[in-house]
Amino acid sequence: MYQDDLAGLTFSLFNTIPDPFFVISEDGTYLEVFGGTERSLYDDGRPLKGKNIYTFMPRDFADFFMEQVRFTMQIKALNTFNYKLETDRVQLPIFEGPGGVQWFEARMYPLEKPYQGKRAVTVMLINITERRNLHKRLQELSYLDPLTGLYNRRYFLERVQMHLLNKSEAHIMICDIDHFKSINDQYGHLAGDVVLKEFAAIAKKVLKQNQTIARFGGDEFVVALTDMSDRDAMDLGERLRSEVQEYVFRYQDLQIRATMSVGIARVDGNTLDGTELVHDADRALYQAKEAGRNLVRMFISK
Repeated sequence: MYQDDLAGLTFSLFNTIPDPFFVISEDGTYLEVFGGTERSLYDDGRPLKGKNIYTFMPRDFADFFMEQVRFTMQIKALNTFNYKLETDRVQLPIFEGPGGVQWFEARMYPLEKPYQGKRAVTVMLINITERRNLHKRLQELSYLDPLTGLYNRRYFLERVQMHLLNKSEAHIMICDIDHFKSINDQYGHLAGDVVLKEFAAIAKKVLKQNQTIARFGGDEFVVALTDMSDRDAMDLGERLRSEVQEYVFRYQDLQIRATMSVGIARVDGNTLDGTELVHDADRALYQAKEAGRNLVRMFISK
């Protein structure tokens, strides 16, 4: 009697857990389906009991999942893996879950003895979609400058190589707001922040969407330009310089004028290190400042 009560309690507990728990045979038949009661995370999987995975899952996913089943049986140990599933492609009689693309963590373990006469594995699923989205968002935030909303120095140095890879022509452009310290000293740091934010807005308007722009530090901004000739890069730098010169920055009742200097350098295909890429453009920027500021200069290697 005690054993019967314990078995009944165990069965009830399995069916009340929020995350789904399966027993799947080596041929892909779902021998048992338990739990998965949290409808904000899972569709009702109970109709899958007794069905083969190839009858309700897309074939590419079924092939992937059964490869995990075979691997788990081979290693005879816990196999943990993550996967993406387009839940709308699953053949279910009714959809009650979150729908769309969901991410899951699977914890698969081989049974020591046959179940219902078949070799099988147990699988616990955990919906990790929210966790992945949060992680992605935190990663995105770590790459953004909080003041301007542009990418930051870290992003540029880590990702610029991928952005420029396999581009026929590429340039690095560095922009620096002239006498920015004087703006801060004369109008205050909050006014300086407004100048930086509004400059970022101007830059995003002038530059194409496929050009990567980042705040490199202080009042210095760096841009990766792709698919442009030297003349095109110079023309773009001149347009940005002109837009800033004509723009009236406003803070409270103040009207602030500012100019910028620009340095541009062509990317050598043999040099895709982020720091090295910036070096030549920085030298061109120095030349623009030495020549009187509010200028655009192209670095010419000797």
